[in-house]
Amino acid sequence: MSRRVGSGLLLAALAACGGSGGGDGGEPPRTWTPAGGSATVALNDAAPFMQFAPGIDASEMAGVSQGRELFVAEWQPAPGPRTLIDGLGPLFNANACTSCHVADGRVPPLAEGGATTPGVLFRIGNAEGQVHPLYGGQLQDQATAGLAEGRVNWSQEAAAGALTYTATLFGEVGLEGFHLGPRIAPQLLGMGLLDRVSEDHILAGADPDDRDGDGVSGRVHWVNEDGATRVGRFGWKAINASLRTQNAGALHQDMGLTSPVRPAENCTALQTVCAEQPGGGSPEVSEASLSAIVDFMTVLAVPERRIAERAAFDRGAALFERVGCAACHRPTLLTGGGARFPGLSGQTVYAYTDLLLHDMGEALGDGVKEGDAQPAEWRTPPLWGIGLVERKPGARFLHDGRAASLREAIGWHGGEALGARTRFQALGDADQALLLQFLRGI
Repeated sequence: MSRRVGSGLLLAALAACGGSGGGDGGEPPRTWTPAGGSATVALNDAAPFMQFAPGIDASEMAGVSQGRELFVAEWQPAPGPRTLIDGLGPLFNANACTSCHVADGRVPPLAEGGATTPGVLFRIGNAEGQVHPLYGGQLQDQATAGLAEGRVNWSQEAAAGALTYTATLFGEVGLEGFHLGPRIAPQLLGMGLLDRVSEDHILAGADPDDRDGDGVSGRVHWVNEDGATRVGRFGWKAINASLRTQNAGALHQDMGLTSPVRPAENCTALQTVCAEQPGGGSPEVSEASLSAIVDFMTVLAVPERRIAERAAFDRGAALFERVGCAACHRPTLLTGGGARFPGLSGQTVYAYTDLLLHDMGEALGDGVKEGDAQPAEWRTPPLWGIGLVERKPGARFLHDGRAASLREAIGWHGGEALGARTRFQALGDADQALLLQFLRGI
């Protein structure tokens, strides 16, 4: 939902970037600029989320190519035959980035029989922001030696109902006083564009005190990185301010790999397995390797829109704004400058996010506070490519995967998004279908 520059300024901004006006009530058709600016590519149906932005200078492709190799590699326990990709674990959730993020969509988080997959991970915490003294802040369900921390199964009493996740723990301590926080793996596209949006641009959209009285009060999640207070923008709760820290955090918690950003092993003080097992170097992911992975993530492209019929698409866009979805899923962002990959700078991109935290209501809370983000607060997830996500069998939506469709996901919106949900549900069937068709095309 978009924001806080006031409705007049918002409409002016949308008009300036080609995302406003037309397609509703007989107005002229809209003019749409490329969805990802200079990083827009034609859709590759087989690999929509693993395409590179065009126009990348050949001198910068070496890091990108190495980063892709590290991204798709299956990491191994140390000592391994290739020191570049050893050091996995000893506690981990996945042995490759592609265990969670694949070229054709998200990895389905729910398997038959109640098992979960690497497509969903589980934070462990409470409403005060504390992590578990034994298991730490994330449950690892695999180990290179001995027992993992546990496994999680899912159940759902009825269609469109909330999911129940139940942990079977392999340690001697339970989760009393702590909660599981499910986090499904997001689709990866346009990550370098989001990384390049300036903090001032994000701040201009915030309205933490709801000064305009519209019931929507997005706020910045301030995080500490490299000794400085910065604007969080990545992760379900915006816990990382940059692609560098986002990737380092995933390597650390999901794969048990240390890096210059996360130099300590992911064991707690009560776990001895990290000290007992050989490591893959100090750190296991070097500065050069981490930078290469960041380069690869930076140049991931944005597939162009899928528009079957232009007038219907424009009408859906108008309905998206009218019901209030654009109050958080801000249609456009502007990227700032950067010396590396300069072609990504100064781009208007249609990510449909404000990168802010919003209170989504008690029903979507999970009892886990991360940083300063409360249990029911979530960063507005970007919507670009959401229709490509939907077409993969087993696709799920919302942070915990409880929704099996876009319609179900909208139906769970509460808190600051309750008004938008109510207005969507008040639309006639034809208009609801047009809005959903628009979402599938962006």
